[in-house]
Amino acid sequence: MTDEQELVFAGFVTFFDPPRESAGAAIAALGANGVGVKILSGDNERVTQHVCTELGIPITGVLSGAEIEGLSEDALAARLEQTNLFCRVTPVQKNRIILGLKRRGHVVGYLGDGINDAPSLHTADVGISVDSAVDVAKDAADIILLQHDLGVLERGVTEGRRAFGNIMKFVMMAMSSNFGNMFSMAGATLILPFLPMLPVQVLLNNLLYAISEMPIPLDEVDKEITEKPEHWDIHFIRNFMLVLGPVSSVFDFLTFGLLLLVFHAMRHCFRLVGS
Repeated sequence: MTDEQELVFAGFVTFFDPPRESAGAAIAALGANGVGVKILSGDNERVTQHVCTELGIPITGVLSGAEIEGLSEDALAARLEQTNLFCRVTPVQKNRIILGLKRRGHVVGYLGDGINDAPSLHTADVGISVDSAVDVAKDAADIILLQHDLGVLERGVTEGRRAFGNIMKFVMMAMSSNFGNMFSMAGATLILPFLPMLPVQVLLNNLLYAISEMPIPLDEVDKEITEKPEHWDIHFIRNFMLVLGPVSSVFDFLTFGLLLLVFHAMRHCFRLVGS
């Protein structure tokens, strides 16, 4: 072709997209808080390993898309725990990795901003994208980061765990209190010819107790709660309710006995003290 005649070599043109300096510190902070970071990339092994070296990310294992293609679901799941770098993977293979992690009991968050990331964002427990991502990725994501800083994720994880710890406080206090009240009322029907509290008084008591719990969202939590993931444990809540509820009822029964045996109180006195 005439267009390719008498050309002069001037040099190479390269695209340089350096990793953000804050990314390494944010990933290290996530790891310290019990959040494992795995990199799923369509790039080759050398490029991806170089980026990890630049960010100070230790590589515990490398798995390529070609290797994943030859692995069964069980074999892939067995490799997932010790591997944190997946190179030259297709969108379908990313989905396999996410599903394998979920089958092993992990809660998986996925960060992506491209069209090919949309299926993985939908499959993950928490899909995360950025405001500059393509529309289909933002539509599939559960969370959209307005700041291009992975430190936001680390702070979000810490704040979420603090909120979860305070929710557990509220639930355990409310459950044990309500169970104790109902246990006291049920026990009182066996020894008293009348109810010690009217239904409206019981509801008012619950309302006042709930109001006293309103400052809990502002409460701090132990450092151990924010340093590792916590899970909803209905058995622990049940046991807490069954132990602490009757303990509060012991004091109710002591009050009933004092009013009945010492002061010989009647119905209106019980309800006045109970309210």
